[in-house]
Amino acid sequence: MQPFVVGQELQFRQEATKRTLLDLSESQDYEGLLNAAILLNELWHQQTAVARWFAQEAAENLSEAWQAGRPR
Repeated sequence: MQPFVVGQELQFRQEATKRTLLDLSESQDYEGLLNAAILLNELWHQQTAVARWFAQEAAENLSEAWQAGRPR
């Protein structure tokens, strides 16, 4: 199994998002913070659904490959 590594691009995006949220907080832009929170919540749920779908697909494909390789 490959180790889990967060790539540099994702680290950059995480830092950029963090800075945006901090800027909104420091400027007391609560509507902007709320909109960002709502968007981040939606994106998190979409990403979770995609990850679960990928895991299910991988499990099914492995099961099919294993069954195809079994002697009868």
